Amino acid sequence: MRNVLLIVHIAAIAVWFGGSIMNGVINARIAGTNDMSAKATLARSEVNLGTQVYMPVAILTLLSGIGLVVVGDFQFESIWVSFGFLTIIVSAVLGPVKFKPLSERIATGYEGGDVAAADAATKQITMWSSINTALLFIAIVLMVIKP
Repeated sequence: MRNVLLIVHIAAIAVWFGGSIMNGVINARIAGTNDMSAKATLARSEVNLGTQVYMPVAILTLLSGIGLVVVGDFQFESIWVSFGFLTIIVSAVLGPVKFKPLSERIATGYEGGDVAAADAATKQITMWSSINTALLFIAIVLMVIKP
């Protein structure tokens, strides 16, 4: 059972972290263009990614992580387990509070010709995405080294 949970846990975080990195790379490439339609389409796609990819893999990461603590010899009080929970909570809050509204603001701005508003929202979402990705990376490092 432990191996199944570990495989699910690692696969879920790989999708989550890898998707976050890839999303940043794609956003950086699109940001350097003047294609407002592509920028709006990407922003609309990111809204769907949150609900269709990131939230499901966050839930899988959480459930498999809890399962690993329960069946393994780990403690919920361990710093790396606690930081993992914190990361999931922060990401779960950032989705509806920051990522979704900012993505919608970006799409609406580019579609409506309000480039300044869209660019401002893009800067904000880039900052929050970077924080989220950094938290995921730190959680992965802590899971590996188990301090």
